[in-house]
Amino acid sequence: MGVNIKGGNNGVGLANVSATYELNVVTPQTEENAGFVQLSTEADAGNVLGTRTVIPLEASDDYRLRVGLDQTLYNQSFEGTVVATHMFNQTLSTMTTNQASGYFSLNSGNATANGNHAIFQTRRSFPLYGTYPTYVDMWIREGGFNETNAVSEFGIGFVATTAAPTDGVFFRRNNAGVLRAVVNYAGSETEATIDTTNVIDRGAGTAYSPSECNHYLIVIHNDIANFWINDILVASIGCPDSQPSLASSSSQPLFARVYNSGVASGGRRVEIGFLNVSLGDQHNNKPWSHALCGLGQGCYQTQLGTATAQTANWANSTAPVSASLSNTAAGYTTLGGQYQFAASATNETDWALFAYLNPAGTNALAGKTLYVTSIRVSKMLVTGAAAVNATMFFWAVGIGSSAVSLATTDAATTVSPKRIPLGIQNHLAAAAVGTGADGFDVQFTDAPLVVQPGTYLHIILKQLNGTNTASLVFRGQVMVNGYFE
Repeated sequence: MGVNIKGGNNGVGLANVSATYELNVVTPQTEENAGFVQLSTEADAGNVLGTRTVIPLEASDDYRLRVGLDQTLYNQSFEGTVVATHMFNQTLSTMTTNQASGYFSLNSGNATANGNHAIFQTRRSFPLYGTYPTYVDMWIREGGFNETNAVSEFGIGFVATTAAPTDGVFFRRNNAGVLRAVVNYAGSETEATIDTTNVIDRGAGTAYSPSECNHYLIVIHNDIANFWINDILVASIGCPDSQPSLASSSSQPLFARVYNSGVASGGRRVEIGFLNVSLGDQHNNKPWSHALCGLGQGCYQTQLGTATAQTANWANSTAPVSASLSNTAAGYTTLGGQYQFAASATNETDWALFAYLNPAGTNALAGKTLYVTSIRVSKMLVTGAAAVNATMFFWAVGIGSSAVSLATTDAATTVSPKRIPLGIQNHLAAAAVGTGADGFDVQFTDAPLVVQPGTYLHIILKQLNGTNTASLVFRGQVMVNGYFE
């Protein structure tokens, strides 16, 4: 039935309308007469869970609005074929793993024998705080998800071999191919079957398929765990009354696992495309550099996607190879470390004692910017026979050169090294073996040195003295501190 609305002309008990017949509304100015307006987002219209579920705006489970305070704790992609073994463990029994085409695959060989298993588990553990949610994001596709007598699990927690998990919060696709949400407290499990009927894929808007790459998210709060697939809330498990928290351990690693609970009808695979763990709500004031080092991006180790190693020149129980002093080639291609060289008869030549190439980005290796926050030059020792002349060394750092040669100039396709003085060391004439010249630390905390992908960081050394012979040998260390972003 239609209702006629007309202007009340400011009469008592009559509502006014505008010239285009919109009702003029003013909210009550008296507090006791005020009503309520709810601003919320709909997590589920009731299609999945059966009842409508709304969340106030982007509020967490502890009623805090999400306003950009989330702190990334872990971020892992799988470009190229080099496995980042310094970031995670692999536990394998007959099953194999493989990294290719942007995915890290568990049971890449499709093993089907009873008891075979493959486990991915991060070396780092992540906190589960009482009133601050932990977000576990996983972009995963599954192969052979309908194969029977095989089980796949992914989330956060502790697992080993084919035994039941001892703790954690995770997705489980059981040996019948049914997807479930699981909360495990010290081995005691609470499960919820997940109905994916109304879940759609990430792009085309078609039905959810486990064989496609889907975004799985677990939000863990002390009182509830919410499970999402492609931004659809698919399950919620409240903390059982008998438990103080959802999981027994307050810090747990990220994991994914495939195992055969019998002779599998075919190969079950979990293929991990991207991982992220973040802490919500808490403004923990952790510097971004600290967060990146926690993500495995400290410059003391090579970047993710390259062969796992340290960046400094320091072989185990081995003296450094003597550097060939040159201004067109690197004495060492590392990011600092030990050095050793024989004195030169040449003066006023800038030598590229260290020249580290920050890898350029490719589709198989993410290009990372190197931020240098400090450089330490240790005491320099005389380790060979003394010479007649006093010797002085000028130290500098070179930033951003497009080539290893210190003679590189700025041009259309080249960039010169930008030199920054570091300090000076002196050795007296006829200094005995073991004589040292004090080192120094230079901090770049407020304004870090920035080395772009595909450019060099040089540690430059210049000798000032009279004629010396190669029998005079110097040895020392250089430390470069910083992080990749």
